[in-house]
Amino acid sequence: MIAFLFTPIGRYVAIGIIVFMAASGAYWKIRADAVAEIEAAATADAIRRMENAVRAGDAIDVSPDGLLKSDGHKRD
Repeated sequence: MIAFLFTPIGRYVAIGIIVFMAASGAYWKIRADAVAEIEAAATADAIRRMENAVRAGDAIDVSPDGLLKSDGHKRD
């Protein structure tokens, strides 16, 4: 195997393998970073929605008088 690397064809094969391994490593690194970024964005969105829901729930007037206040809609 070592003797094969000293031939002209062997050197090109070795260089091709090294280039392929470097390119595939870069691909997997970029892919992993993209997945992590998407998951972080989804988590941030879920947290933002949860915080907005908590704020909206805290803003409701639940006193007895507040529950009977008109909200501007006509109902029978």
